[in-house]
Amino acid sequence: MEVTAPDVERLRAWSYRRQRLAEPADDAMDALRGVVAVYSSHPSAPLSLLCRTRSFGAKWLSEAEEARRVVRLSGPRGSIHLMPVDTAPRIFAAVRLPLEKFAGNLAYAKIELGEYEWLKRRMPELLREPMTPAEAQEAFGMRANLMTALRVMAYEGLVLRLGGSLRTDVLRYVSTEAWLGHPLEEPHPEASLRWLAAEYLRAFGPARVKDVAWWMGSSQKRAAEALHDAEVVDVGGGYLLPADDEAAFASVPPIDADAVAVLPKWDAYTMGYAPDGRQRFVADEHLPLAYSKAGTGGAGATSGDGNPLILQGGRAVAAWSHKFTGDKMTVTVTPFEPRALDSLPLDPLFDDVGRLLGAKSIDVTNQDP
Repeated sequence: MEVTAPDVERLRAWSYRRQRLAEPADDAMDALRGVVAVYSSHPSAPLSLLCRTRSFGAKWLSEAEEARRVVRLSGPRGSIHLMPVDTAPRIFAAVRLPLEKFAGNLAYAKIELGEYEWLKRRMPELLREPMTPAEAQEAFGMRANLMTALRVMAYEGLVLRLGGSLRTDVLRYVSTEAWLGHPLEEPHPEASLRWLAAEYLRAFGPARVKDVAWWMGSSQKRAAEALHDAEVVDVGGGYLLPADDEAAFASVPPIDADAVAVLPKWDAYTMGYAPDGRQRFVADEHLPLAYSKAGTGGAGATSGDGNPLILQGGRAVAAWSHKFTGDKMTVTVTPFEPRALDSLPLDPLFDDVGRLLGAKSIDVTNQDP
């Protein structure tokens, strides 16, 4: 059931604030907890934290990883996410995929199950320290298909990925037990799922059971069961919210019409709702511009990966992309409608992005829609 226009405005105002876009956090860890987890790929992970934190420095992420405050594990929808180390076991347990799901990956890489189990037994001794793919291949004595095996081990929670450059997704791999000093905890899966469903509504609600299921990568039946005993209220149209938030939701003020947020690809907000439930931040007619035609959500213009977006007053008004030539960052902005960005000075919007990614100069181009 679609919500009415006034309800959409209220959803927009509430969600924008809950996503820490109206009032950025003082600390990046608070921002991360605020959205449960963020997609781990660079530069998406650091940029998702940048737009939610008052002051986010280039060293924060590497220092947080070295201090074992954050980890990268398989999370919602089977994607690798950056998450707080203390909540990571519950997130992982709630959405963990069985090894059978990766049989096709192993078969494609010509790794038999027996060989994979043998590699798992060797891994703890060989990956005691973080290694690049090339270093890991040399340590294991394998060149062709080792990385597939290590990725599957990461999905099993046995191997962690560590980030490097903020500009690119260059990774290192290390044994989970060696890095944390103990194996990943194994909380009860169903209890973890109930906790995660409630956390989702705290961070992304009001939302439908369909949205909860889409975000977690579960069936709607399982999502509904996870929320069965949760203290939630229906604020209209099947949109659920933690009961403690009902009064605040009813009186939430509108978003400042001039408020601007620059979101990266795969941002937590854009990847937080089922394809037919994104009206709170993007108009239906703009969905093909806001999402790729295929990807995490499957085929279809509204089901794929969330593109980098510019929000004004909580509404998506443009997409953007960037590339580096040396230390020069070139940004291309594509408004969804003609003259949609006339009131926005574009160059300053990307100053913080460029600073974080180490750009020495930034060139912003407004491309006709």
